[in-house]
Amino acid sequence: MNPLNSIKKWYETEGCYLEFLKIAVPLIISTGIVAIQIFTDRVFLSWYSQEAYAASIPAGVCNFAIESIFLYTLAYIDVFVAQYYGKKEYRSIGPAIWQSVYLAVVAAFILLVISFFSEKFFMSIGHSNVVELEEIKYFKALCYGAFPAISATALSGFYAGRGKTSIVLLISICSVVVNIILDFCLIFGNFGFPKMGIAGAALATNLSFVTMFVIYVLLIITKKNSDVYNTRQIALDFTFMKRLLRYGFPNGVTVFFDMSEFGIFMLIIGTLGISELTASNIAVSVYHIAIMPIIGGTIAISIMVGNYLGQNKVSFAQKSIKSAAQIVYAYVAFVAIILLLLPNQLIYPFSIEMQTMEYVRPMAISLLRILAIYMIFNAGILIVQSAIKGAGDTLFVMKIYIFASMLLVVVPVWLIVKVFKFGIYAAWLSLMGYAIALIGIFYFRYRSGKWKNMRVIDMKVISESSQD
Repeated sequence: MNPLNSIKKWYETEGCYLEFLKIAVPLIISTGIVAIQIFTDRVFLSWYSQEAYAASIPAGVCNFAIESIFLYTLAYIDVFVAQYYGKKEYRSIGPAIWQSVYLAVVAAFILLVISFFSEKFFMSIGHSNVVELEEIKYFKALCYGAFPAISATALSGFYAGRGKTSIVLLISICSVVVNIILDFCLIFGNFGFPKMGIAGAALATNLSFVTMFVIYVLLIITKKNSDVYNTRQIALDFTFMKRLLRYGFPNGVTVFFDMSEFGIFMLIIGTLGISELTASNIAVSVYHIAIMPIIGGTIAISIMVGNYLGQNKVSFAQKSIKSAAQIVYAYVAFVAIILLLLPNQLIYPFSIEMQTMEYVRPMAISLLRILAIYMIFNAGILIVQSAIKGAGDTLFVMKIYIFASMLLVVVPVWLIVKVFKFGIYAAWLSLMGYAIALIGIFYFRYRSGKWKNMRVIDMKVISESSQD
């Protein structure tokens, strides 16, 4: 066989590189743009004040950890849409999307109630009084914008689940542009806007999600979409809501524990001092940009797996996972080298206005190098868990995260920092053992093959042997 034909076949056949890239690249760019948005928020806040910047990550992580239960419960609509689309059950897609929006209303109300208790929580942590006040302000403001944030994510499933990810990208770009412009206006009080500091950053984020929500609604309810996908059927369907919660809620709880463990980790790091917290925040901000494209790629894995399982094509689902893993790890190798060799250049934007940077810089550089190694393991975790979640194996993933987040992250870090006083580097290095354990567990689950016979929608499952 001609080697060129073999390479072309690998790129162009179902489940191979080209298909993955078509779905993944817009998602990768979209998540990368969102990472740039968050990065810009934090850079602006570092220019505004060190206290506002130091408060932004603990408060932001805590908000996202709680919101993630609802956000990723409803984001699992991607898999439902993918399996409906693979099965060619198009008329079920529109009504399913609206059920996720109704659940978003309930989620937003819960977050509003939680915001009333934020003062006691942040004041009990042990950060400085100025940082505590900024954390409370930021957390509350983000909670107020929960509905547009959660519902916009759910609505994006209408396009992402069908592989139309370029539309998701364009809407994300609009949202991020709005956020960055409003950040500049509301944090510093430019162009006649009030000078709001960290509250302005939160308001800018909320308004960017409002923009995203409005655009999605206007596009989804068009006559064309209504005729094909029944998108104007907005009646409540409690049966579908229960099904979405059955598979989606474990997904949300998984992300909640993943974010909570990291939020608690950062809060414990904060007890070491404001310089240690600032250095950790800088390293995390840079790492966040590096990891977001991988997250976009793993979303594409879940979509492809869901679509092929909806068609009862297990072998193509497996091929898509392999193709995705190869591309993701090519990216990981490149980025890890950058993090290891050029950390000083990567943290430069934070040094422009930060007076204590000379003390913070060496810590931030060392932490970036630790995170470069951690990313190699974390990418494997994201790939394998996304593959089995695309089939519906969310309950298993949830159980593992509940167990691992407490026993392999929170307890060890608490002992390292508070009991044995080993310091910041030992705390960050302890994450390696956690990552190695998780990648091993998820890999063995994938190899067991149980995910191959799972579906989130009602359909006759054809076994792999009967396909062959």
